[in-house]
Amino acid sequence: MKYHSAATIACLSLLALSGCSTPPDGSSAPYSAYTTARIDVIMPPNAPPVGQQFRRIPDSRDTGGQGGNHLGMDVLAPRGTPVVAAASGVVTASFYEPAYGNRVEISHGTDAQGRQIITRSVHLDARTVAKGDHVSRGQQIGRVGSTGALAGALNHLHFEVHRTDAQSAEAVDPHLYWADGVGRVTCFDAARALPDTPVRLTYPLRCH
Repeated sequence: MKYHSAATIACLSLLALSGCSTPPDGSSAPYSAYTTARIDVIMPPNAPPVGQQFRRIPDSRDTGGQGGNHLGMDVLAPRGTPVVAAASGVVTASFYEPAYGNRVEISHGTDAQGRQIITRSVHLDARTVAKGDHVSRGQQIGRVGSTGALAGALNHLHFEVHRTDAQSAEAVDPHLYWADGVGRVTCFDAARALPDTPVRLTYPLRCH
């Protein structure tokens, strides 16, 4: 498993146009030191790199101005790279908003505990599905971009996983739901049959 440094993350996030190099495929950024729950991430060598991990910081913790919650993971890729459905499901939202730009949300069904799983892909350069569309795992739903004020001019996919039940709704670390197990990033493979229930996810960008 390969990592890139916090300095590189900062360079990518804040100085996207200054010539900083993109990490290689198979790279996975470390979790923030202020994150209470960290997952050991195993990246396939041909998977587009993760530039920033999920981060939920307790309200009582002082980060010294080094950032708050980041309720998803950022996957780095050139503008126009296809974004694909991480599992089969129904598109529940497809729209543009000023902060997150082009957004697509998909309801995928339930996990092993019966909780509804929804994925959210934002900062898309373009959306290729509409609300109400049924999508298959691996089907293109949009293209990587940098739309929305929070993208920071960096081309990337911000990918979130939300789970809900009768009592609660919360964003959770996407690494909890890969088809090959917790932390084991799973590339989409059209030749591999995966069950729709319980929901298990494959990478939202195609591996090279």
